[in-house]
Order: sequence, then structure tokens, then C-alpha cells
Amino acid sequence: MNIQRRTGWLARSLQIGALAVALALGATACAGGGSNGGGQGGETKVNYQLGWLKLTQFGGFFAADKQGFYTDEGIAPEFTAGGSNILSWQQVVTGKALLGDEDNTNALVAIEDGQPLVIIGTVFQTSPFSIISLDTDPIKSIQDFRGRTIAVSDASLAQFKALVKAAGIPDGEVNFVSAGTDPSQLTTGQVSGYAGYATSQGAALELQGVKIHTLLLEDLGVPSYGNVIVTTQDNLKKNRKTIVDFMRASVKGFEYMNANPDEVAQLVVNEVNPAGGLDLKTEEQTAKIQRSLIESPTGVLRVDPDKMQAIIDALVKAGTLKSPLDAKTVVDTSVLDEVYGDKTSLLD
Repeated sequence: MNIQRRTGWLARSLQIGALAVALALGATACAGGGSNGGGQGGETKVNYQLGWLKLTQFGGFFAADKQGFYTDEGIAPEFTAGGSNILSWQQVVTGKALLGDEDNTNALVAIEDGQPLVIIGTVFQTSPFSIISLDTDPIKSIQDFRGRTIAVSDASLAQFKALVKAAGIPDGEVNFVSAGTDPSQLTTGQVSGYAGYATSQGAALELQGVKIHTLLLEDLGVPSYGNVIVTTQDNLKKNRKTIVDFMRASVKGFEYMNANPDEVAQLVVNEVNPAGGLDLKTEEQTAKIQRSLIESPTGVLRVDPDKMQAIIDALVKAGTLKSPLDAKTVVDTSVLDEVYGDKTSLLD
């Protein structure tokens, strides 16, 4: 999951607050949310704002397009790549996209700030963000941070310091240093742990023959989703059928990717993003690693309001959210309820 910008709460929250003010002073969002107009053959055009670049983490969307699942639903999708300075929720609120995926913390802070967003799904049931260590010297718990040097991004430093403090580990027993995007700090012995993604960076290390251990955020007691799918309340009222149809096709696409990881990785590298300089082996390994993070007993892309409430409560405790939100007003499960009916899979 190559989303290096999504590694902390505080810095992004500040940015969201500033953007929220700008949006409040800006133009009114288009009611159509990017769904107005027809595609080829009379399909409904849907612009979806990706949370990052066109990589295998989003392979389910591209697979759905390639396999004709969107065409079957009368949808002509357009996937807009994200970047370090793009907030997907902003593109949705301003009507540039009907839907998009966003870091769950960013989405929740935006909702608290009054943005009319609703979370209807998620790409990852568990965020791939983790502490990566060598298998010969693994970090298996927060207590294993003691006496270690761990590389973390500047944006996530406050989060990890808070976790260490909550675990009763005294100041000075953990040496945090700044992490780059390249996990070579770990392989060269500069650090014992590296805060990165079990998918992209984990895959790259494994392909180098490095045996690693990954400690996910959830293993550290931090509940998390990765890339929650958002739209606006108004979009959901006015474009509900389009959104349901889009999500139905997307569910099929993610199921297809999980069943055919190598094929979809090749699709991303060779057709979706041929100019992206992607390494095929890394993308193939990423697709395999992320499969377990995408799967869910109730179906892919599902969001559980109870888990979202736990995420909200953790953010309140950390001071990222000022006051508790009610997950039942933040999450709308009705779209995927309609998509699945009494099933947990659409391709079985």
C-alpha cells in the first residue's frame, strides 16, 4: 500500500482543518458529484478519486473495469490518481468526484469539522501500516520497543511516542529516528524497526531475500481501516443507484483480484500505469500480501460500525478528535447491504 503520506494523525489533521475553512468559503459542490453525463454506450460516468497513485493496492477497481463488471452495471468509471497534496474527501465534497477513498483519520476529522461525508466501505479491513523488523531480531509487541532504535516518519512520531507512553515505557528507552521511504535503514543495521507498509515496503524487502516480521498497527492496539470509501450525504440521496451499481462492480473486482493476484498486478503494471516505473515482481508480491488485509468474513469492502466506533474512541483518546462521533451517523452500511443481500461473495 504505497501511501507514505498517510503515516500520522496530527499533521494531516492540521491540513484538513485548513482545507475545511477554504472549502467553506469556496464554491458550492456540484450535486451530481461527478456522475453527471454519459460514457460510451450511454453508461453513467463515475469519477472515483484514488487515495494514492495507480498501484496494485487499488487493483480491484482496475480488475472490475478490465473484466467488464462496471459495463455490466451501466457504469463508465474514471479513476483519478491521488498524490501527496491531494485529499480525496476534498475532491468528493467539491463535486469533482462522486466517490473516493481516504485515510480513516482524515475522513473522521473532516466529518467532525462539518464536512457532509459518509463512509460506505473500505479497501483494507486493517491498515497495512506496521513496524517492520528483521525475522532474526523481531519486534513482536510494544514492549519490544525497549532499547531499540526505530525509524518513523516525522508525521507519525507523535503517534508512536503516545503508544510508548501508554505502555509505561520511560522516556529515553526508545530511540526514534526519522524514516525515509526506503527501508534500507533496516537492512543496513541502522535501526531495529522501520515504520512502513507491510504491503509495498514489506514486499520489496521480501523480494530482496530479506526475511521480515511485521507488527501491524492493530497488533499495537490501534484499530484501523485502510482507505475508507467516502461520498457525501447528498450524493447518496441523489445518486444512490449509481453508487450501489459502482460498489457492486467494485466488490466483484476486489474478489477477482484476491483470486488472481498475479494477473491483476500485471494489469496494473502493463496497462493501467505503464509509465509509472513499477516493478512487476514487487506489485505481484504486494497483491499477495494485501489479500489477507482485504478479505472479510462478511465480504470485501465492508465497514463495521462497531470497529469504526473503536477507531473514533481511540482518536478521541489521542486528542485527534475533539469529541466522540457516533459511528452510526458516520458509517452507512446500506449500500453494501443492498449489494450483497444475504451473500458474502458475489463471484462464488
